[in-house]
Amino acid sequence: MFRLTAITSTITLLATPVPADGHAGKIGYALSGDGTSLMVMDSLAAPGDARSVTLSTPVRSIAWRPVTRELVGFADGMIVTINPMTGQTMDQSAIFMDDAMIAEGSVVAFDFNNKIDAVRAVGSTGENLVYFPSDFGDERANSVRRFSNLFYAEGDMSEGAEPLIFANAYTNAISGAKADSTFQYALDARANALVSLANNAGTLATIGLITIDGKPVDILPVGGFDIVSAKEGVNEAYAVLRIDGQDTTGLYAIDVTSGAATLLADLGTSDISSFAVSMGM
Repeated sequence: MFRLTAITSTITLLATPVPADGHAGKIGYALSGDGTSLMVMDSLAAPGDARSVTLSTPVRSIAWRPVTRELVGFADGMIVTINPMTGQTMDQSAIFMDDAMIAEGSVVAFDFNNKIDAVRAVGSTGENLVYFPSDFGDERANSVRRFSNLFYAEGDMSEGAEPLIFANAYTNAISGAKADSTFQYALDARANALVSLANNAGTLATIGLITIDGKPVDILPVGGFDIVSAKEGVNEAYAVLRIDGQDTTGLYAIDVTSGAATLLADLGTSDISSFAVSMGM
């Protein structure tokens, strides 16, 4: 569980630069490794001022729902909404179809497609699910359904390799409104790459290796990835990554055209399993 005093004292000792003012006005939510608490960064420009919130129900992954401005959690057999001020969770009584499960012990990537206002849950062992919220508007409402397992496209540099997707993010996550179009990115900890994910088809395509200062790095299946959008076509991507050989995770800005990662702050903990970002209220 996160302890705010420990996080705060660690951040004050770091040598890495504080994020620029351009990251202000955005809120970060980092889920603890055991799913029992959130580290809430009320401003990504000041991650050292994070507060810890204990959740009333453990979850495996989190996502911000732009249309309703809610934090949503994926738990075993449940979809919940989360109050990031109190940690109170509310079961949405979603119906999980018989095959719509993600294996125990797998990492869960989780993010809303803001064109259709439904959330994709991807397992690190290849599962590909979608939760359609209760107000979706057709027979799929309030259900979790399975689609094609993930695989790399023919001719891709990772063709035939088993993917290890641990985080995903959609473009055009506009607060309070649906988007005209979206594009889904994901992070593969086995390929150490930023990839695209073709929604229900499950097709993956490599965009580029994750690099820091121009050098490829070995990323672990820890942390998360999200995109926040001030308006359609203006997308800022952030990730919490742990690099092999490092003891703690870092908050990074991600260039989605190349996979280049820029360190914004060391978060002082290795204990993060999912990450979401929203625009400030």
